[in-house]
Formats: sequence, C-alpha cells, structure tokens
Amino acid sequence: MSLITVLQYAAWFYLPNHATRWLLGYLHVVYERLTGRPRPAAGTPQYVFHYRMTYLFCATVYLLFGLYKAATTVEPNYYELLGLAPTADEGMVKAAFRQFARKYHPDRVGPQGEAFFIEIRDAYESLKSPTKRFAYERFGPDALKWKQCTTLRDCLHHGLLQATGFYLVSLSSLIFFSFLNSSPVSFWRYIMLAFTAIYELLFILKSTPGPASTTTISSVLFTDPATGVHTSFLTFFWPQRVAYQHILFLHNLWVLGCFALSNIVPIVFPAPPPELQEMLVLKEATQIATLSQMLSRETQALLNTLYHSVHGPRTGTSPSTGTFPYLGPLPSGTGGAPPDAIVRLLAPELEHLILEAQMRDNGPLQSACEHAVERRRRKEDAAGRAGRSMARANGLAAHATWQNGGAVQGVPARRIGYVRGRSRSLG
Repeated sequence: MSLITVLQYAAWFYLPNHATRWLLGYLHVVYERLTGRPRPAAGTPQYVFHYRMTYLFCATVYLLFGLYKAATTVEPNYYELLGLAPTADEGMVKAAFRQFARKYHPDRVGPQGEAFFIEIRDAYESLKSPTKRFAYERFGPDALKWKQCTTLRDCLHHGLLQATGFYLVSLSSLIFFSFLNSSPVSFWRYIMLAFTAIYELLFILKSTPGPASTTTISSVLFTDPATGVHTSFLTFFWPQRVAYQHILFLHNLWVLGCFALSNIVPIVFPAPPPELQEMLVLKEATQIATLSQMLSRETQALLNTLYHSVHGPRTGTSPSTGTFPYLGPLPSGTGGAPPDAIVRLLAPELEHLILEAQMRDNGPLQSACEHAVERRRRKEDAAGRAGRSMARANGLAAHATWQNGGAVQGVPARRIGYVRGRSRSLG
C-alpha cells in the first residue's frame, strides 16, 4: 500500500468535517437570501439537521472519489497488454504475441523499447502455460514466482494460504478497534468482511471459461463459472479484467466501506447523550416495575376469586354472596397458606381448566383426543356392520329352513304337498 493510499484513508477523519463546515457557510448565505430568514444558530435543531445533511453529501462525494481511484488505478493485466480477452485460447495468445513482436521488437524500436518488450514476453510465457495462467489469473503476477507449485492443486493451495493473510489482519484490526471504541457499525464491518471473503473465494474457485452451461440461474453478484460471459457487476463494468484485479478492488471497497461507515453513521445517526441514555434506562426500568406490580395484583385477584368459588358447605365455610370478581382475601390457614380443604377441592378444578385450555388451542392433546374418538367411532361402525351382517345371515338361514318344512322358533312348520284343483285354462 502506497503512502498516497494511506493518506487518502487517513483523510476521512479530517476532510469531510472541514468540507462540511466550509460548504455549510455558503449554504447558509444562500438560505438567508432565498428565505429572508436569519441563519440558524449553532446548536439548534435546524442547524444540526443542516450539518448532518451537508456532511452526508460531502462524505458521499469523497466515498465516490475513493471508489473511482480504486477502480482506475489498477495496473493492466497481460491480456490487456496483448490486446486479448481473458477468454482467449492458446492459439490466439500466440498470434497476438507474434504480431506484437513484429511491431515492438527492440531491433525495430530501439533500446528504449526493450523493457516493455521483455514485459510482454514474460506475459506470453505465462499465458501459454495452463498452470501459470491459472495461477496468474487468480493470484496476480506474484504467482509466477512460485517455483514450488507445479500443478493446479499446488497453486490453489498456496494461493488460498496467502489470501487468508488479508483476512487475518483485517479481523484482528476489527477486534482491536472494537475493544478500543465500541460502535454500532462494528457488526456491519464484520458482515462486509464476510461477504468480501465469500466473493473472493468465488473468484478464486471459478473454473476457466469454457462452453456455456445449461443452468438458468442468473444473479447480479454471482456468475456461472462455466461461461465466458459473466453477469456480475465487476465483470460487467470491467470485462477485460481477471480475477486478481477484481479481488484487489474488493479489498479496497471493504476498506473504504469501513471508513465510510465509521464516519457517516455517528454524524447522521448520532447516539443520545449519556444523560438522556440514563433517563431512558430509568424510564424503561420504571415501566417494567409498574407492569410487574400490575401483573402481581391481577394474579392475586385471580387466585382469590378461584379460592372464593369453592367456599360453601363443602368446605365448612360461609359462602360469599358478592357479585364482584374480587371478593377480598380468604381466611388463611397455617403459615398464611389457604386451608387444605380448599386446595384439595381447587386442584381438580384447575386440572380441568388446564385440560379444557389444551383442548381449545389446537394442540397435541386435542389432536390425540380427536384421533382416539375417530378410532372408537370406526371400531363401533365396524362392529355394527358385523352385527347386521350376522343378523342378515341368520335370517336367511331361518327362511331356508322354513321353506324346507323345518320348524323355526315362533313359526309353525310348513306342510309340503300338492294342491288339488283345476287350471282355468284347461276348462
């Protein structure tokens, strides 16, 4: 990180405040001329509102400037130097280097172009090797110096180990500053860091662009790793850049976001002063105490009402004729507790109340009871059908016996014989 970048981040603690005070003076002059009213005095609610809005404007402008610097100061990659797209194959890389060599070889342009030619030659040597190209696209030019990494697996393992360094330092810094000064935006810093890590991991693990997949999922943030055309906002704005350049921009974006949140949120959404915080805590504690007392009184009234409901001849006490829900405290037994007879009579009633409540709230008890009733009903229906079938069978058997001349209980036997007579058709 250069000194200019450090000063740019350090300016967050001075530049927005200074620019706000300077701009607010001019805005109040315009306010007086347009409205004919005097400018609001310092410390008044109107002045505080004007200051917050002006500070928000200045901080937003400075944040956009930081994003612009982070986006435009990225060094060009080897594809851009060769005039190729990141999806170029080995043949296209070789053809581009030959065309470049014919035009910019030191024998043609002189010694002054030797350094630039060597840089492009190194780019070509890196891009024609699949392993070096894989490591370069994800971890930058430093990955070309990893002599111990000979396979894609070695490059990926070594690169991920180096990538964790940024997050270990960032996480340690967040924890340290959280202990020094607790801020309501600390949580959002951790969330931003987590999203940065996830997005960086997606860029690192993204496979080399190839034939388009058949997936229909599309997202603004995430891309299909098997396609050469990406839909994320980074590759949409900078399609010629590779993964390590996007990762560097993500790191700058996270740092800028932390500084912006730390400076904008306390001004635009200030915390109440300590005196007001104490008053709010005291007010909440008073409300809780009042609610507790009301709950205690309502509970005592309910218990006394239930105790009174079982008074009468069954307990040997005189029944109350009052019609109010609360009839006053009951006579206490030993140690101030209710009489044992009242408790023994009240316990079954409370059990019934609990069971009724469980039956009404569509809970598991109601479901179990409904299933038991349904099973009993089906069993009774089956028994009724079996009884009717048996009665029908007995009736059929008795009828057959009677038809054959047998005796059936309560019915005389039928006499079988011929009936003497003449058919009318025979005359």
